[in-house]
Amino acid sequence: MKKKTKASARKKSTKTKAAAPTVVQQALQVTWVLKGKLKSAQIAYFRIGELLAEVRDDNLFSVLKHTTIEDYAQRRLSLGRASLYRYLQVYDWVRVAHPAWLQPKPKGFIPYFTDATDLMWIEHTLADGTLTREARTELEALKAKALAGTLKDGEVDKWRKKGGRASDGLKTFLSKVRLLRRRSAEIKDMPAEAVKLMDDLIEIVDHAVDGQPLK
Repeated sequence: MKKKTKASARKKSTKTKAAAPTVVQQALQVTWVLKGKLKSAQIAYFRIGELLAEVRDDNLFSVLKHTTIEDYAQRRLSLGRASLYRYLQVYDWVRVAHPAWLQPKPKGFIPYFTDATDLMWIEHTLADGTLTREARTELEALKAKALAGTLKDGEVDKWRKKGGRASDGLKTFLSKVRLLRRRSAEIKDMPAEAVKLMDDLIEIVDHAVDGQPLK
């Protein structure tokens, strides 16, 4: 009786070990399919934007008797105005900044739609030339995360609340100097040299706010 029990136990153990690779294979197969589906879903966002841009650019909505693309999207697609322009905005950006993502079979990682929106804002902000050196470094790091798919929810919002634009403080300072310059004109004995210094300062700071060096 004991021999039979031991034999049954060995048989059950062997069966379990034999089944394990099958479960692993199943897990790997499901994971592989999921990765493909997720990438397809990410690409689909851009494809939708591409088709909506075609409707917009070729005025196809008017052919279907709609006065605006917003009316077309709402009535024909049940797509609200905010969603419509979000698709269009992201597509217009991808077409210029990341055209490789629009290829029939794009290679490499493609950010999720929400991450793509964050990445779009990051790249636009980096291009406007009003960041401090520290802020630019921080934002470049966030950009790298977005492109690698490691950007966490809320990271960009947190950075935006903190700020980092060089122009914010400069604009405040510039407005105060201009106010002083206007008041100086009301002072009869104001030295001409002081007025000249204020004019020069205004010109220098004004160029800095615009992100352009003074020539």
